[in-house]
Amino acid sequence: MVSIDLRETLIPFSLLQITNAFRKMKPGEEMEIFASATPADAAILKDVMLVLPPTEYDLLSTENQGGDGPVTCLRLRKKQKQTPHKKKGDSLCRKSI
Repeated sequence: MVSIDLRETLIPFSLLQITNAFRKMKPGEEMEIFASATPADAAILKDVMLVLPPTEYDLLSTENQGGDGPVTCLRLRKKQKQTPHKKKGDSLCRKSI
């Protein structure tokens, strides 16, 4: 599981870190993203969902956790890539015959 803590980080660099980590993940792997439960940090979790391709992940949960300070945890799972179905008469199909 990939775990990224966004507390006390710069937002643009954090989004870049998340997208790079997501690209390296294999299908089925999960990512946890931690952010402070402040309005500014809560906005980054929405930004994460905007920069990652929505068709490539499943949102597993969004949880508020206690502890030293309130923390929000976002959990995602990278989807399996779906291969397009070949149609009869498709150029790829004809080459394989």
